[in-house]
Amino acid sequence: MKPKLTCPHCDKDISVIANRIEIKHSWKYAFLFLVLPLLFFIPTYKVVYFKPVITEDLSIVDVSTSLNRWGFELHGVVVNKSDNVWKSLMMEAEFFDKDGNFVDEAKASILTTINEHSREHFKVRLNGLGKEALTLEPRLKLSGGRVE
Repeated sequence: MKPKLTCPHCDKDISVIANRIEIKHSWKYAFLFLVLPLLFFIPTYKVVYFKPVITEDLSIVDVSTSLNRWGFELHGVVVNKSDNVWKSLMMEAEFFDKDGNFVDEAKASILTTINEHSREHFKVRLNGLGKEALTLEPRLKLSGGRVE
C-alpha cells in the first residue's frame, strides 16, 4: 500500500510518489544553485582581487622637458618591473614652481604596449604651456592603464 497524505484544503488523498520525483531530480537543482554560481564567482574574484596595480608594476625614470615649435614636451622612460604586459597608459603631470607651490597639471595618454621586464621611451606633447613651463618642476605619475 502506498502512503498517502490528505490535502488540508480539499480533504483529498495525495499520493506520496510526487515527493519521490522531486527528490530524484534534486541533483539538477543542486547543480544549478551551487556549481554554476561557483563557476561565475571564481573568475570574478580573480579579476577583482588579483588585478595588477600600475604603481607597483611600472615606474617613470629619466624625465626631461623641452620646448619646440609644436609645444612643450616631456620625455622619459617607463620601466616595467613585472610579468604583465601593459597597454594604453594614462599619465598625469603636475608642475610646481621653485618654492614647491602647485602651478598647473596636464594629462596625457601613452598608447604603446609595454612588454614584461622592459623599458619604453615616451614623448608627450602638452599644449597650452609656454616658456615658463621650462622653469617648473614636473612630477609625473601613472594613473591608469590596462593589462593584456
